[in-house]
Amino acid sequence: MVLAFADKSARGISLKEEDDFGFMTAQFLYKQMQHAQSILDLVPRRDAGLVARTMIDGLYQLLWTSKEAEERARRWRSFAIIYDWRLIQRCLREGFPVPEAEVRRNATGLKEFGSLHRIKNPNSTDPYHRSWRGGVKLSDMANSLGRELYDQPYNEFSDWEHWGVSGIGNSISRQDGHITINPDCDRVADQSLLAAFQCLLQTLEVADAHLSLGITGNIQASETIDSFYSDGLRPPNPLR
Repeated sequence: MVLAFADKSARGISLKEEDDFGFMTAQFLYKQMQHAQSILDLVPRRDAGLVARTMIDGLYQLLWTSKEAEERARRWRSFAIIYDWRLIQRCLREGFPVPEAEVRRNATGLKEFGSLHRIKNPNSTDPYHRSWRGGVKLSDMANSLGRELYDQPYNEFSDWEHWGVSGIGNSISRQDGHITINPDCDRVADQSLLAAFQCLLQTLEVADAHLSLGITGNIQASETIDSFYSDGLRPPNPLR
C-alpha cells in the first residue's frame, strides 16, 4: 500500500535543473522505493535488515540536508566533480589516456564547486573531503535529528552487517550435537518492515514539502508506525 502510494506520487514529480535539493530529494525517494521493494522480496530473511539499515542511513542524510537545503544539496550534487577528478587522476597515474575535453570540463567544474569540498589544510595530493558531507558522520546527524532509529534498528542491523558475534550468534541453534543456521528471523523482518515504512513516509514528507506533491493528507493518514512500536504489535505488511 505505502509503496504503491509512493510510486504513484513519484510519477508527478517535476524538477527544475537548478533545484539541487529537489533533484536530491527525488533521487533519494526513488532509491528508497527500490530498497522497500527489496525488503518485501527478502523478508523474513535476516538480510532484509541490511537493506533497512541503508534506508535509515539515507533518511538521516536527507533530513540533515533539509535543514540547510540549498547549501548541503549543492554539496551533494556537485561532489560528482570530485569523483570525476579522482577518477581522472587515477587514470593519469596508471597511464590510461583521458580525453582532453573531459579534463577541461572537470577543471571548469572544480573552479565553480571545488571550494565547497576543499579541506582547509590539505596534507596530501588530494585536497578534498572524502565525502560530500565534509566529515559529518551519521551519528552526528542522529544527535541533531533524533536518535530513535539510529540507536535501535540501525545499530541492531549493523551487527549483522559487520559480522558481529551477536548477529551471527542469533542465527545459530544447536540440536543433537549439530549446528543449524537459520537465515530467517521474525524480529528482523518486523523491524525491517517498520523501518522501511517510516523511511519511505518521511522521505515522501520531504518531497511533498519541497516539490508540492499535494499528498500531505494521505501521508498523515498512513502514519501509524508509532502505535505499532508502543503497543508492541506485529504490524501487517505496510508496503503492500
